Amino acid sequence: MAYRIFVPVSMCLVFVVLAFGEAENPLEKAEALMTDGKFYEALFALEPLLTTEDKSADQEAALWLANALCRTWIHSNDFYERWEKTKQGKNKPELMYSNGFMQWDKVITLNQWGARVIYEHFNARAEYAYGFLERLVTQYPKSSWRPAAEYYLIEDGNNERESVEKSLNAHYAYIKKYAKSGLTEVYMAYLRIAHIHDNLWQLLKTPSGTPHDFSIGFISGDPEKDNEDAMKHKAEALKYYAKFIVSVGGHSYHGGFSRQYQTVVERFEDLKQDKEWHNFIILMD
Repeated sequence: MAYRIFVPVSMCLVFVVLAFGEAENPLEKAEALMTDGKFYEALFALEPLLTTEDKSADQEAALWLANALCRTWIHSNDFYERWEKTKQGKNKPELMYSNGFMQWDKVITLNQWGARVIYEHFNARAEYAYGFLERLVTQYPKSSWRPAAEYYLIEDGNNERESVEKSLNAHYAYIKKYAKSGLTEVYMAYLRIAHIHDNLWQLLKTPSGTPHDFSIGFISGDPEKDNEDAMKHKAEALKYYAKFIVSVGGHSYHGGFSRQYQTVVERFEDLKQDKEWHNFIILMD
């Protein structure tokens, strides 16, 4: 009798699972949605793994995937299009401010999961601050994704000497730690260092006219000393542009685009000829 009861119940459960997809793995569901270009839906499909207190290989993978999906969606037009529809639909005064999306239930939910979506004041936009990666390295300190995650967790700060020096030191330390890993993030660190030194060269070299506002706090007021420091920054920028160029090998650069590679090559050649590139922003807060 027990057997006869068990079979129909089991068949019923299978039917429910097939019909409603309750047993579908959140990772598989998210990847299927992602493949279909539905990054928003893919991100929220990871909810079961992002909210459970049970550690698992699936949760570890979900945190890594959530990081990529959150970064992609938060910085996309789809984020703002959805936000605008929500804002117009609710018509609440507190939602009308430039940082009103911080009160959006979707952003609140993501931050409850640990995403760390913040208001970026410089451009008055949403910024994803790699909270899922922070969760990943905290909950899974021996994760195979940790070396890559550590790069994105380097905090740049703003356009002040202390922040610039802190960022440079962190990037140098990252390279020293992972130079032999072959990680794409090491090449990205090369490029970041080169950009910072390139900007410092531009700010410190003997100005032709009034110094740019961004040079305040960096120039000493002694043109000879500033020019000497500028040449040191130029040499370091050329060194790390060259490291990037020879490391990524042109079209074999698997972590970016050939167009980016060509842009770096062009900047490398221009810097050798002391050509400015009109990029005064050193770091973004």
